[in-house]
Formats: sequence, structure tokens, C-alpha cells
Amino acid sequence: MKSLVLTTLIAALPLIAAPAFAADEINVSNGISAAGAPLAAHGVDLVALVNDGNPVEGFATHSATYDGASYYFTSAANREAFEANPAAYLPQHGGFCSFGVSVGKKFDGDPDQYLVADGKLYLFLNAETRAAFLKDVAATAKTADDQWANIKSIAVGEL
Repeated sequence: MKSLVLTTLIAALPLIAAPAFAADEINVSNGISAAGAPLAAHGVDLVALVNDGNPVEGFATHSATYDGASYYFTSAANREAFEANPAAYLPQHGGFCSFGVSVGKKFDGDPDQYLVADGKLYLFLNAETRAAFLKDVAATAKTADDQWANIKSIAVGEL
């Protein structure tokens, strides 16, 4: 009997542990939103950020959940725009600092420090990492993309 219970627990472990591994693939706040998923992008409306260059906080009443994370918007129209085409608004590199990712780290991405280039949203830890990224956007973005493929599933604390 003990053997059966132990075997069942071991078999179920990947199912239980899988969400923990995915958690570090998107930069989220501690805790969960009203939607039951952790809050991403510090609650900033990504549609307003990309379309208007306006890093304004959204509202839980206009939230959408995508890929296990909750996103807030300032209006139902912005939420609907996001739901229709999330790829147009989601930050690159899981919302972590794109410059940090280019050097193999997962730093917090601050929506107040951002860049929209070639139709892609990049977030940065601070003004200094944004300035470093801006020195050569194309090369640093490519390096970050290459690094992201290697570190995407690695926990923040392990980098």
C-alpha cells in the first residue's frame, strides 16, 4: 500500500511542479489578482503603453488572463484589443528587463522604462539598462532573444 501511494505521489509530482517552473517565464507580482492569476506588467495597460506611449495603470474590472498571468486595462476596448491579438502587446522576454536578459539575467521589467521598436515592446529595469539597450537596439535585441531561448525556463534565483 505504501508503495502504491509513493508511486502515485512521484507520478503526480511533474503535474504539481510544472506551474512552478512556468512562473518564472513571465515577470509577475507576488500574490494573485482577482482573476486568480498573478499580475503581470505591474498592472500597467499594455495596449495604452504600446498604442499611446502612456504607462497608465489598468483596473481589475478590465482584466484578461493570458498564459497564466493576469493583465489589467483601463477600458473594455483595450482589454478586447489585447484579447484579439496578445502578441501585439505582450512585452518581449516575458516582461523581464530585455537588457538583463541579453546578459543572461531576469531583472524586473518596469513599464515606466520601455521601448517600442519594430512593433515589439521591451521593458527595462531602470533608465540605465534602457540606455544600454538603446546603444544598439538591433544587436542587443537579437542577443536577448538568443539568451531568452536558454534562460526562459530557468528560475530567477538560479541565474
